[in-house]
Amino acid sequence: MSVGQIAVLLVIDIVVIVLISVAIGASAPRWPAKWLSRDTGPLRLYSAESVNGYRRLGVARWSHRLPEWGELFGGTSKRHLPGTDPVSLRNYRIEVRRAEWVHWLSAVCWVPLVFFNPWWLWLPLAIVVGGVNACFIAILRHNRLRLNRILGGPQ
Repeated sequence: MSVGQIAVLLVIDIVVIVLISVAIGASAPRWPAKWLSRDTGPLRLYSAESVNGYRRLGVARWSHRLPEWGELFGGTSKRHLPGTDPVSLRNYRIEVRRAEWVHWLSAVCWVPLVFFNPWWLWLPLAIVVGGVNACFIAILRHNRLRLNRILGGPQ
């Protein structure tokens, strides 16, 4: 395989990853809130997770440096609390769950590449895509832990 062919494959792979991620993000604001009423699947919080643990990782610093595109396709920005009353905080927690699902799904959008590329091309892309989304997931989990503490439980 020539360098030119590898470059073309790489460009195609990046376009595929971006298109799948955009499709996930664009569909998310239309997901029913009922789907997001509980922490299920990968959203389940573990007893070892804590606000202080995420702070030690530097999550608070990341949240100010990473982009917030929640409003891009009609969703809600998670940059600031929409309000401090319980209803606003519960709705905000639903939006945080929605965003976390987007990033969990986006973290595996490289999977179709496995069927069309050699391992040495899709594996680095998988690591980068997974790592980038893991940063966003950590921020969202940290925020959800804080919201749960304010609202008095995991609901």
